[in-house]
Amino acid sequence: MKNAALMTPSAVAAMVKAEDREMERAAFWLLVPPPARVVAMMVARLPRDRANEPLTAFSKGERHMIAMALTMLESHIGMALRCMRDDEPATKAQLH
Repeated sequence: MKNAALMTPSAVAAMVKAEDREMERAAFWLLVPPPARVVAMMVARLPRDRANEPLTAFSKGERHMIAMALTMLESHIGMALRCMRDDEPATKAQLH
């Protein structure tokens, strides 16, 4: 944390709040089942062993890369799920 003596009270409060949110995200990361964390690493093309690391071990760039990979995976998984179900497709294609 920056030198609190040089910061306004509102700036200190905002920084503490941001740190609290980061700690909350770190706690939730530990609640993600290990196999799901391994998949996240694999999709982001990171070593599988990194799945056991705490959230704070990842740089902002790595976290962004993982988030983008998971967004792509979420889209692909959703499509695969729709294919496996017996219900009507959500979209229809017109053949010419």
